[in-house]
Amino acid sequence: MKKNNRKKQTKQQLITELAGHLEAEVNKQIQVVQLAHSAVGYKNYLIKQVPSANWGLYQVQSKDLLDEFYLKSSALMAAKAYEYVNMERYVEIKQLDRLYWANYSDTLVYQKNIKTAKDFDRFLVLLNKLEHSEFLTEHYKQEITRTFKWSFV
Repeated sequence: MKKNNRKKQTKQQLITELAGHLEAEVNKQIQVVQLAHSAVGYKNYLIKQVPSANWGLYQVQSKDLLDEFYLKSSALMAAKAYEYVNMERYVEIKQLDRLYWANYSDTLVYQKNIKTAKDFDRFLVLLNKLEHSEFLTEHYKQEITRTFKWSFV
């Protein structure tokens, strides 16, 4: 009985040690610092929420707002692109962020309107638009995820 407890403890210790090692490796590669109030720091840039509930990209030295993003991950990728002066990549990230948010907002609107549709033809039109916007939302979400992985891992 005691041997099983020792094996479990050693496995748990091994798993904890491995998880700590992997977390250290990921943090070393990404170079992101977690700050208070869900803010994030990346090299010379700070990403925090602005009053409009979007994510602002600030330069640490000048404390100027460089741009706003709808998603925190997009702002983080944009900070990396801005750091390496890759403006083509920066514009691509900004466009992905904008397209994702536009389709996500459309999805919310269609979900609300489909509940109140009284005419069957209107219901079908809204359903078609809802399915299309959900498809595009998922597509841009996957594209942002893939871009984030390629940027940091």
